[in-house]
Amino acid sequence: METKQEKPAVPFKPPRLAASAALGTLNEIYYRDLANAKQQGRPVVWITSMTPIELVYAFDGIPFFPENYAALCSSRKVAEDLCKAGEARGYSQDLCAYALCTFGVMFEKRGALGDEGPPAPDILLATEGACMTHPKWWEAMQRHYKCPMIIIDAAYTVDSDTLSPRHREYYASELKEAVRLMEKYTNKKLGAAKLHEVVINSDQASALWDEIDDMRAAAPTPISQIDVFTCLFPLVTLKGTKEAVEFYKQLRDEVKMRVDNKVGFVPDEKFRLIWDMFPIYHNMRLLNYFAEFGAAFVTDLYGNAFSGRLNADDPYGSLADRYLSFFMRAASCGKAELYKKRIKKYHVDGIVFHSNRCCRCFTAEQPDIGCILRDELGLPSLMFEGNMVDPRGYNDAQVRAKIESFMEMLEARKYPKK
Repeated sequence: METKQEKPAVPFKPPRLAASAALGTLNEIYYRDLANAKQQGRPVVWITSMTPIELVYAFDGIPFFPENYAALCSSRKVAEDLCKAGEARGYSQDLCAYALCTFGVMFEKRGALGDEGPPAPDILLATEGACMTHPKWWEAMQRHYKCPMIIIDAAYTVDSDTLSPRHREYYASELKEAVRLMEKYTNKKLGAAKLHEVVINSDQASALWDEIDDMRAAAPTPISQIDVFTCLFPLVTLKGTKEAVEFYKQLRDEVKMRVDNKVGFVPDEKFRLIWDMFPIYHNMRLLNYFAEFGAAFVTDLYGNAFSGRLNADDPYGSLADRYLSFFMRAASCGKAELYKKRIKKYHVDGIVFHSNRCCRCFTAEQPDIGCILRDELGLPSLMFEGNMVDPRGYNDAQVRAKIESFMEMLEARKYPKK
């Protein structure tokens, strides 16, 4: 008679990265610089994800990502009230929770750190190349803040691996137009040497991140999915700076040391999993619940959306290549192909889909991807609903019950009783 797989009575406590201290310092410095930016004469640029942040640093500006800030609000347990404040102004609960939380910050003038929230933007910078919500979201903020706004247009491609020359050329021309407008709004000319430096730093940070990602293929895998999500901060917010490069050198060396000494995130690793799409910022510890069954997340695509190599000798062309070729622009078949490569490279046993209720744009494809991976590779999957920022609509008990059933199935599949 088969017995139910037992998990440890004591919750799993993951080994802490030494680089976490450096990451905390980078966070503190960034938010201090953001708070003091206007006094220092630095333009505050509110920017969407997948918009070339390199342009902001090339103008000595400081970028602010409302999406990142909403995630911080969620982790600090203030996002629900801020989302409700956005709803009170007429915005739907079904809206992207990043946007809804940002509207709450904007209207209530309070934020994640017990303060009045981030400084108002001097410039709003967005692109149509990542999410259909971004342009309308930024338009709503422009009506509120009454500041200049730049929208970088981008054609949607069917597959991120088949970028046509005309799409590349068009996006590069859009970047040059954005630079012209940035020069107008900042009263400052863009220096070629400064752009060259920023692009080099961005490329180096991405190369280091890709190296770290490759090392996750080791058995046991050296870092957790929580480590991956938290250590994305410099790659998202500080990309183009020397500080980001230095941090990823430290992180790369620490991860390599773990690999060389066979130190794993889960000491007795039994299962290797993929996490699909957004974290659950208000309950990040859910990722560690899998470790109580001996499971480790060894790869994902979301984290790699923020890397991408650049060529400083062709800044606009390589920025076009990079920002038009991330996985979220691919169709479901294209994403499945990317996962198939990773399943083999990282020796994956299963995939977990977080079906984000407030982001149907990128989660609607998950059932199709799961079916492709099941039919072609026999890969089992788990799917559950949640919300990346707003804890409403997420039932922890139900999700954990699904996880337990999934892990029992993986146990029976990989380690059948004789």
